[in-house]
Amino acid sequence: MYILGLDCGGTSSQALLTTVDGRVLGHGQGGPANYTVDGLDGVVSSVLEGTSQCLKQAGLESSTLHEQGVVLALGVSGAGRETEVAEIKKGFEDLGFKHVVVRHDAHISLLGALGGADGVVVISGTGSIAYGLRNEQSSRVGGWGFLLGDEGGSFWIALRALQQVMWGHDGRKNVDEDLFEAACDYFKISKADQLVPIVYRTPLNRGFIGGFSRKVTSLADHGHNLSRTILAQAGRELGHLATAALTELRLLNSSGKVAACGGVFAAGDWILSPMQERILQSAPNQKLTLPEFMPEVGAVLLGAKQISLDMESILTQLRQSFTSMK
Repeated sequence: MYILGLDCGGTSSQALLTTVDGRVLGHGQGGPANYTVDGLDGVVSSVLEGTSQCLKQAGLESSTLHEQGVVLALGVSGAGRETEVAEIKKGFEDLGFKHVVVRHDAHISLLGALGGADGVVVISGTGSIAYGLRNEQSSRVGGWGFLLGDEGGSFWIALRALQQVMWGHDGRKNVDEDLFEAACDYFKISKADQLVPIVYRTPLNRGFIGGFSRKVTSLADHGHNLSRTILAQAGRELGHLATAALTELRLLNSSGKVAACGGVFAAGDWILSPMQERILQSAPNQKLTLPEFMPEVGAVLLGAKQISLDMESILTQLRQSFTSMK
């Protein structure tokens, strides 16, 4: 029997095929699979694409997978409600998958990041969300999009920096030449007011605008105080997401880990240190950590839990498999 785990994201889908004892057989990648954006057909298409690559790498036929049995475990972005989960599950059952388990992508991120243990994960990419588990009880904080939330995400960081550029343009603050030059270089503009059609363009390219956060990090690395202030603010916001999830799960007084996942954390200590400080104010025994495994490994662990496998054994084998690949 096999486990096929997939992290179905808005940009791409990452697939991992293992045996039930955790031996890695193949990796694959499919297209975008956000249920809200791409619908059931998009999710199915991307999952099958990633699965096909896994099978090719493993030297297996699809028929072999089904004949010997496979647990399909999916973490799907944009699928947080029961009706959405049920529709996705039925869609794959109709394709012949007999054992299907579907969760939101934050769920598998947590399982992968903490090696199947309970705790909290904070995911910060373009947007942000915290997700926690304790004895099957779950907590979701944030993830409400760029108008209602996403504090501490790359888009949020970029907007805070660009607001400073516009305030300098207006004379409400002194012009920050370093930040202005960084904006001109990234957005290919020569004047601050040329940002307006870029930021308000429809459809809004949040990923592109959020990419400016990397410039903010670079400035921070080179001693730019305003950029360091913006990143510290982001870190505190992300720490606040974590403490809200810990509070709901009644973990404030427990020892444990909060995992930090996503591209924003490439900024390193400019964000991680203030985030840890914010967490420690409320939960002194919670340690901020980087993820042990990628989300697709979390999907495999989700599948393993679904068929009641020994988690310690499969984790040991997964660790050995990934260590041997390095």
